[in-house]
Amino acid sequence: MKKALLVALAVLSFGALAEESAKNFGHIQYAYRGTVGDDAGDPNRQGGGITLGHKFSNRAQIDLVSQFRKENGDMTNTMGRTEVGATLSEGHFYVRGATGLKYNSTDSDTYYSIEPGIKVKLNDTWSTKVGYRFRDSYSDSANDRTNTARLGAEYALNDTSSLTAQYDRSYGDAEFNGVNLGYYFKF
Repeated sequence: MKKALLVALAVLSFGALAEESAKNFGHIQYAYRGTVGDDAGDPNRQGGGITLGHKFSNRAQIDLVSQFRKENGDMTNTMGRTEVGATLSEGHFYVRGATGLKYNSTDSDTYYSIEPGIKVKLNDTWSTKVGYRFRDSYSDSANDRTNTARLGAEYALNDTSSLTAQYDRSYGDAEFNGVNLGYYFKF
């Protein structure tokens, strides 16, 4: 079922390839994760990430994401994720499916995620989004099942660049409040 869903998203995204002009994009982010709930005693994480992608049309895009986190400034206890995703949009609605690799100094595991949401352009400068991401490992033995509620905003600096902010509330195998600040650009 998991793999079938990701394959279906990939096939659907290629159906929308022939629309309008294509654009490449990038997104550089700083992220802070403050642990809460059952995980409140675990270390907080901060780090960064970079996304590179290609927008085939207003309805379909693909991306490659690389993230790096360190715990409370401890460079000996780090983790990262590398994933590939596809996003389909129709009007204000979007859905993103992804698959990737989570790794740290002692272990690695593969996972998938699905994120439906709504993104609304408020005016020529501001847009906002609300989304929900479900992420789980392909392996039943790994603890990487999370549910994340997302709220984001984007401020356009010009036609090719924006400042972004996002708040995440995650619960499940990892509980945290997250803040992401970033710079989005087209090229």
